[in-house]
Amino acid sequence: MDIAEYCWWGSGGNEPPPNLKTKKQLSEMGLSPIAPVGVIHTRKYYLYLYDSDNPQSVKPKRQCSPKQLENLAKQREKQGKIRRYREWYESWGKLEIDRVDAVKTAKNYLENKSVYVILDTETTGLNEAEIVEIAIIDLDGKTLLNTLVKPRILIPSEVIKIHGITNEMVADSPSFPEVYYTIVDVLKDKTVLIWNRQFDISILNYCRNIHKLPSFRLSDRSECLMEIHAQWYGEWSTYWH
Repeated sequence: MDIAEYCWWGSGGNEPPPNLKTKKQLSEMGLSPIAPVGVIHTRKYYLYLYDSDNPQSVKPKRQCSPKQLENLAKQREKQGKIRRYREWYESWGKLEIDRVDAVKTAKNYLENKSVYVILDTETTGLNEAEIVEIAIIDLDGKTLLNTLVKPRILIPSEVIKIHGITNEMVADSPSFPEVYYTIVDVLKDKTVLIWNRQFDISILNYCRNIHKLPSFRLSDRSECLMEIHAQWYGEWSTYWH
């Protein structure tokens, strides 16, 4: 069968007649290609054309059997469920799964209270700051340690406005080296829960380093309550992870 050459539609010359169709157009008409009767040359490929009126060029698509149609419907239904699940997961699923995980974590704390303690500190600031108060409780709310700490530096007035601890209040309090071993004893064999884990550990490490004291090794046995709260509340950010 001879193959005639044509120009692209709208090019202004030698366009294919209406009965010549591409494979995509044939499919939309319920037809399948057999042999091309025309071609359009492009820079990247040959676009073959088929005569929709010529039985030597095209044929009707084979009709599916009832069983095939049934299987096709099942596959489409399955794909629809998968698509709807993905849409749900992207919009709400991640949040719900995170919430479930956060609840499981909290339940684990409550079911294994003897394993955990909660630690909190107040400081002279944010960077190269020293502890002015430290408190540790167990998961029944019993106070294990609660003491003011006298820093080597003064507490800035803007920080005093935040936590209310003045320089006069800590003037007669023990220094960090004096409370260090009590902290070590209270935290022994415990997993430590801290609201802002990264900050408090950095402050504790700074204080022990300036006094040349051994590490608490909290990075290996602590968890961040702020991250778990964010996970449940839906405010998770990889920036703080």
